Amino acid sequence: RFGRIKQCISDRGSQFMNNMEGYSEFQEFLKLNGIQHIKCKIKHPQSNGKIEKWFECYDKHRKAFKTLGAFLHWYNEVRPHRSLRFEVLETPAQAFERKRRKE
Repeated sequence: RFGRIKQCISDRGSQFMNNMEGYSEFQEFLKLNGIQHIKCKIKHPQSNGKIEKWFECYDKHRKAFKTLGAFLHWYNEVRPHRSLRFEVLETPAQAFERKRRKE
């Protein structure tokens, strides 16, 4: 619906990074799909702040939803986000569309 992602930000956990044998399965997937892998700085939690904040919100609200899909719909398409244009109650989906039109 929104197209393919161009970049993926992750911490340096073993599930995301290469092992002794070469690329991890995750890195292979990104490479095969032309997705740039951006790795957070070591011992710098602010680098991964967006996803940390997302999980905080998910933990706080997940019991109100029957499925992850229902939560994601609420999070992206219903709930206004304060770091966006809150004066017009902009949702992440609306901000995505607004920014995509500029490209």
